[in-house]
Amino acid sequence: MSSHLKDFEMVVCCRRVPARRDEPHLVTQHLLHSGYKVHQVNDIGDGLKRKSVLWLLGNGNWYPGARARLLSRSGNSRPFTVLWQYEPLPPAKTANLPWPGLHWRELARIVRRDPGATDVYTNFLRLRQLARAGIPDLLVVSTEGRREFLAEQGISAERVPLGYAAQEHGQDLCLTRDIHVLFLGDLGVPRRTRLLRRLRRSGIQPMVMGNWSDPSCFGDNRTRILSRTRLQLNIQRYPGELSGYRLILGAMHGVLMVSEPMHQPMPFVPGVHYVESTIEEMPELIQYYLDNEDERARLVAQAQDLITRDVTMRQSVARILDLIDVRLGLRRNSKSRRFADVQG
Repeated sequence: MSSHLKDFEMVVCCRRVPARRDEPHLVTQHLLHSGYKVHQVNDIGDGLKRKSVLWLLGNGNWYPGARARLLSRSGNSRPFTVLWQYEPLPPAKTANLPWPGLHWRELARIVRRDPGATDVYTNFLRLRQLARAGIPDLLVVSTEGRREFLAEQGISAERVPLGYAAQEHGQDLCLTRDIHVLFLGDLGVPRRTRLLRRLRRSGIQPMVMGNWSDPSCFGDNRTRILSRTRLQLNIQRYPGELSGYRLILGAMHGVLMVSEPMHQPMPFVPGVHYVESTIEEMPELIQYYLDNEDERARLVAQAQDLITRDVTMRQSVARILDLIDVRLGLRRNSKSRRFADVQG
C-alpha cells in the first residue's frame, strides 16, 4: 500500500444499533490501529474540511446527509467514496429464488421514507441512484450473491467479506454446553417467527433471544450464552441469504451452525464448516448433531481454522485499503477528477 493514503483522513459513516450506539465500528478500530486519522460519524454533518476518504458502511440509505451532499456535487468536488454494502440485496438469477415479499414493518418504513430502512428493494434503489451519478468510487459487497446480482444490473463491485475480530465477536469461554439449540437474531421478522413455530411443533425447543435495543444480547452476556451452546440456528430474514456474521460468531464460540440453504456461501462450505437443510428436514439434522458430538466438534474446528486463517476483519480492511489505493492511483493518473476536500 502506498504511504500517501496516510495523508488522508478516513471518515467512517456507520449506523450503530441502540445497544451499541457509542462503540467505535470495527472498521474505525482497525484504521486507527493501522495509524490512520479517523473520524466516525452517524452521517455527514458540517465541518469536514480536510481531504478525506469517505466510508459508507452497510447501505447508502442510512446516510441521507452524505447522499444529498454527494449527489449535489460534481465529480471533481466529491471526496473519494467507498460504499461497503453488507446489508441485503435481491437474489441473483442464479439463486433461482423469487424476489422476497416484505412484511408490514418494512413497508411502513418505505412509506415513511425512513432512513433506517434496509429491505432489499430500498437498498438496491439507493445504490442504483448513487451508481447512476458515478458514486461510489469503490463499491464493495460482502457476499458473492450480492456481487452476482449487481453484475446482472450492470453494476461492478468487489467482494470483501465481513471478517472475524475478537473484540467484536468474542471468544469461547469453554463452559458446559447445556444449551442444545439457540436462535440469536432480530425477532421482529415474521418469517423467523413462523419458522421457529414450525420447529417447536416438530419437537425442537430452541432458546431464542434477539433485541437490537437490549445490551444483554451483546458483549459479555452473549459470549456466555454462546459458550454454553451446541447448535445455533440460522433462519434468514430473506431466503438464500448468507449470514457470515452469525456463522463467525457461533463458530468462534464452539457452536455449529444449522442453516437454511444459503446461496453462494463462499468461503464457507456446507458439510465442512456448517450444515444446512430445509426447515422440514432440520429437526432430524439437529438431532443427529446433538447425538454425535465428535462430528459436531470436527465441523466447528474446521470453521474456526478457516475463519482465523482467511476471514479476519484485519484482512478485509487491508484488502479495501489496497483497492482504494489502486483506484486513487487510476483517478489521479487519468486527471478526470481531482481529489477534493469535503466542505462543510
